[in-house]
Amino acid sequence: MFGYITPLVSELRVREYNEYKSVYCGLCKELGRRYGLAARMLLNYDLVLIALVADGLSGEAPNCGAERCIASPLAKRPVCGSSNGLALAADALVLLGWYKLLDDLADSGPLRRIPARLALLLLHGAYKKAALQRPQLDDSFCRNMQAQQALEAAGCALPDQAADPSAQMLGTLMAACSPEPRCRRILYRYGMFLGRVIYYLDAAEDFQKDAQHKRYNVFLQASLNREQMLSRARALCNMCAGEAITSYRLLPLRRNEPLIENILCLGLAERIRQIGEPRKRKRSRKA
Repeated sequence: MFGYITPLVSELRVREYNEYKSVYCGLCKELGRRYGLAARMLLNYDLVLIALVADGLSGEAPNCGAERCIASPLAKRPVCGSSNGLALAADALVLLGWYKLLDDLADSGPLRRIPARLALLLLHGAYKKAALQRPQLDDSFCRNMQAQQALEAAGCALPDQAADPSAQMLGTLMAACSPEPRCRRILYRYGMFLGRVIYYLDAAEDFQKDAQHKRYNVFLQASLNREQMLSRARALCNMCAGEAITSYRLLPLRRNEPLIENILCLGLAERIRQIGEPRKRKRSRKA
């Protein structure tokens, strides 16, 4: 995951913004409780959506309080306590982080492999624990990362085909947000299209760097120039985002709807609009 699935903060009420930050900080704490300090380095905004969806469907309302943390040792911040949604997001972060490091190890040069090897050593115990907790997720991530590597090695030039492993992974992860079969089918479709959006956004962002370093990029393989790539990426992202939102609206959410609505309908639309622009560093908003 790459930090693309975030809310449009300017359109959040202060209460909603504080709720979102409390879930984000709660996910950081959950990583520490379940896997130790090193695992907290995997924290990612994208997985907040998983916690919001899972707890939104179950109706679970975690206890929230003000706590200090490493990032804010002096001022207390609102933090959500443990929940099933945060546990799922934390487990998924460890699994995704593990397979991302393995991918880095396979693709990087000798010098860049050193930090990847060190990180893998640090996370080995956490990965084993997460794989035991979520064997279906682990199997899906492993199979689809291998499929992704095979597509890249074959020089796949079809964006839809190249995005399929990412779609399958996020579809499987999203489906884990509910035990109810009908919800799981909707969630899988929802996650599948969202995974495609993330893949296209990442490929578009890396287009120039990949061209410079002669690395695989599906838009380069398709022989597109930058303007053609931007047009194609926006069209693909908008189509898939629309399908994801259609599926999302079928879900029987019991809470967190305003936050999820903002992330999908406003935050994601803004990220798609910004394709080709340098990513801006996020600024904290004070209530």
